[in-house]
Amino acid sequence: MLQWFENLKGMNDKQLQKFAKQQELEFSIEEIKKLRKILSNASITWGIYGIPQNVREDIEELIGSKRYKKLRKVIGF
Repeated sequence: MLQWFENLKGMNDKQLQKFAKQQELEFSIEEIKKLRKILSNASITWGIYGIPQNVREDIEELIGSKRYKKLRKVIGF
């Protein structure tokens, strides 16, 4: 999970899109921009206590149930 958050902050949109694709996740640049906005308030406590329910719901609404489940599996939340 921490790898994803680090990449979200350190990579540009194209790099993050490529990184996601390497993990068999397809995101448009627009979706990546929206994911960045949703996850902009991420903190280390998310790694300890988990990602807040409202954030998980926002992500699922953005990328759809199927990709959301795959994302959860890939990043382990």
